[in-house]
Amino acid sequence: MKTSDKSLAYALLRLAFGVNFAGHGLVRIYNGVGAFAATTAEHLAKSPLPHGFVVGFGYSIPWIEAALGMGLMLGLFTRAALVLGALFMMALTVGVTSNQQWDVAGQQLLYSVVFFVLLWLVEWNEWSLDALFFTTRKADA
Repeated sequence: MKTSDKSLAYALLRLAFGVNFAGHGLVRIYNGVGAFAATTAEHLAKSPLPHGFVVGFGYSIPWIEAALGMGLMLGLFTRAALVLGALFMMALTVGVTSNQQWDVAGQQLLYSVVFFVLLWLVEWNEWSLDALFFTTRKADA
């Protein structure tokens, strides 16, 4: 199979983004989800968001990051992972903007742009488990 530079570039960006996202989640899980949730709640203590909601969401963040990152690394359910990741970034942005953390909101916007680019170019997702298992192959010409 001859691959195009576009599908190779797509795979490399998807993989790098997946490693980044999974790394966030897996390290937080390794270090203790409870500690992460407590620290998150401390950072958002002055925001108008309810404390219980922040703590509950804090417990889910590492698992969401790990799952989305692993999906992107493997290229498994890529489209769903990208859509859910973009929605997840919006939820995180609600938290940091409610706390007026504009620098973090800017970083989250960059993540949102990468989700957009990967979703926009998902047709180049040839180096993935999605392509291996869910795409009908054309007969050799």
